[in-house]
Amino acid sequence: MKLTNTKVKGLPIPTAKTQEFYWDGETRGFGVRITSAGSKSYVAQGRVNGKTRRFTIGPFELLTCDEARRRAKEKLLEMYDGKDPQIEKKKKKAHSETLREVMQDYITHKRTKHGPLRPSSKADIERCVKSTFSDWADLPVATITREACIKRFRVLSETAPVQTNQSFRNLRALLNWAREKNATSDGAYPVLPVNPVSQMFKKGGLVQWNPEKARATRIPKDKLGAVWLMLTAHSNPDNHIPTTCISADLIAFMLLTGTRVSEACKLSWDRVILDGDLPTFHLAETKNHNPVTLPISEALHEVLIRRNLARRKGNDYVFPAMRGQKGYLSDPRAMFKKISDIAGTHLHPHAMRRTTEDIAQLCGVDSDQRRQLLNHLASDVHGAAYANNPDPSVLLPAMNKIGAWIVGQGEVARAVMEGENVLPLKA
Repeated sequence: MKLTNTKVKGLPIPTAKTQEFYWDGETRGFGVRITSAGSKSYVAQGRVNGKTRRFTIGPFELLTCDEARRRAKEKLLEMYDGKDPQIEKKKKKAHSETLREVMQDYITHKRTKHGPLRPSSKADIERCVKSTFSDWADLPVATITREACIKRFRVLSETAPVQTNQSFRNLRALLNWAREKNATSDGAYPVLPVNPVSQMFKKGGLVQWNPEKARATRIPKDKLGAVWLMLTAHSNPDNHIPTTCISADLIAFMLLTGTRVSEACKLSWDRVILDGDLPTFHLAETKNHNPVTLPISEALHEVLIRRNLARRKGNDYVFPAMRGQKGYLSDPRAMFKKISDIAGTHLHPHAMRRTTEDIAQLCGVDSDQRRQLLNHLASDVHGAAYANNPDPSVLLPAMNKIGAWIVGQGEVARAVMEGENVLPLKA
């Protein structure tokens, strides 16, 4: 039977939940597929490298039978020449996919060994595409070249070298994602056969990663008492607005515990036990994906009691935000500026963590317990298999030593301010 418009229109609809094929008697491999829902589509079917391949030409409603036959012959000829129409279709789609589309697919489907990407990682990647590479965002990733990457890297490195490194690490990950998602079963890469970012950093390449000097900032030992005194003063709700009090207590919490700001600010009351023989707090979402429960020292207990008395109705965060959608205070920038002025050096959140480590050493806390307090994963057999007691009571003496030393430094600073003749407190 030779297919015509009239004959295709009159073909019956399958009654079962299936599909039927009707093949043209004139052009071998040209036919029409009819589904039980009434959809009719022209198809071309042939063999490529010994495998049967079927390609949809288009819907009956939009194509005449003669036009569909002409297009089918083109596809059948391609199959005869060894071109797989499904792969060619995938290549065409891949070559039109934009950087923004790749980014959206990446942050939606990317999985690490710990699960989906965290919100902060997703936000960083989105910011990178929408800001650093905004003029590339809606261009096909296939058009991103090594030369363009080199030029952009050099320009951005002049003003923000470290941030440029991170931006290009994100870009490299996105381009790798585009390559792998479009890779064929035989290992070919129809899009970006070589990642242009990886290529430009190859040994002997035209650019090198910008040097990144590790930060070493911490509160100077002789200024720690004054900093603690200021934090305590600014936590008083009789003299300061709620945001100031919350910021002061958040930084005090970080100093007493060594927690990261991203961990401390998200602490909720359902993970804090203030009463009982052993008060504790639990960090469920940590940078290294290692949840940890730590004891609450006497000094920290005072901070948390103060925060508990000021709990906001309907907000379960220990350090709540006064406004915004997050619900928690995430950027105590103004308070860091105040303590930086007192310390005489620019302080940032991670400086608190280093300071806690320094204080722990001064107080005689051994390296294994310091590692546990800071929630660092052990890199040796002893640390991983023996010095890893999960009982928070084991760490309570160390936490109390740290807290007592900090409070003691505050008392010394207060005495100095009041003109008393005192000696510095020893660990």
